[in-house]
Amino acid sequence: MSFTKYIFYITVITFTFCLSFPAFADNSGQVQNHTFTTFAQGWVKKLNINHINGISHIKIIQNTDGSFLARYHYIDPSSISCSVKSSKSKRSRFVGLLKYIENVYECSAPSKKLALEGKFKVSKAMRVTEIFSNNGKGWR
Repeated sequence: MSFTKYIFYITVITFTFCLSFPAFADNSGQVQNHTFTTFAQGWVKKLNINHINGISHIKIIQNTDGSFLARYHYIDPSSISCSVKSSKSKRSRFVGLLKYIENVYECSAPSKKLALEGKFKVSKAMRVTEIFSNNGKGWR
């Protein structure tokens, strides 16, 4: 094998290795943006599953007129917006902003059962922004 081919193969292997690990990614943040978007989608999925007021924990309130109101929160995955910026901090090389819309769904009915089985409508939409950092060991 010639020296030129050897250098070429070493360069390709090194480049592939660097793309595999975000800590070694380019400083433009392109790889970081991809890893953050993947992280953010998983984060929102976890929030929807574990939210204290989520669909698996529907709250039921009895109104003064005797009717019942069922309510839960849900983050619309299609509302996710991500951006990554490099940081001057020594502790965190990149900062990621996750923005999404958290909707509150409600259904009112004469009984608890009907409230739970009825058609839920969005009663409130809240814009939420979360800030994460990456020090080369993943998003936190």
